[in-house]
Amino acid sequence: MQTYRLQQDVKVVCEEATSFPKGIKGAFDTLSHKINMEDRQVFGISNPYKGMIRYRAAATESFDGEGAELGFPTFTIERGNYLGETLLNWQSNEMMIMSIFNRLVADKRLAGSAHCIEWYKSHTELLCMVLMKPDVDAGLAIDITL
Repeated sequence: MQTYRLQQDVKVVCEEATSFPKGIKGAFDTLSHKINMEDRQVFGISNPYKGMIRYRAAATESFDGEGAELGFPTFTIERGNYLGETLLNWQSNEMMIMSIFNRLVADKRLAGSAHCIEWYKSHTELLCMVLMKPDVDAGLAIDITL
């Protein structure tokens, strides 16, 4: 595990999955058919919701207010310190994502209401992140800018 410092809030447009985990691919497919995904950062955002897992496929807004203009729900990935772990060759290791998040959310330094953030940095590299409590020392955090 590593600590990361996100310098600013990141606003994303979202497409909610119809189910978890089976609906994840469909949510990304729907999002990519509605917006051009080139030159955007791509995320998966999940959290417990009414006894289930709520999952949203997400991509950065290309301009302020894009989500509202296109009728998309939006979400803000909060700036702050994150605990994270990188997964390489994630497409061949998708089952590892849940194991990584189980380790991350067990850490006492995390904010109680934090969402699990999957940052798809490339077709092979995924960074799994969860927001830390604001009063926790992140130590030597790696700065990230999206």
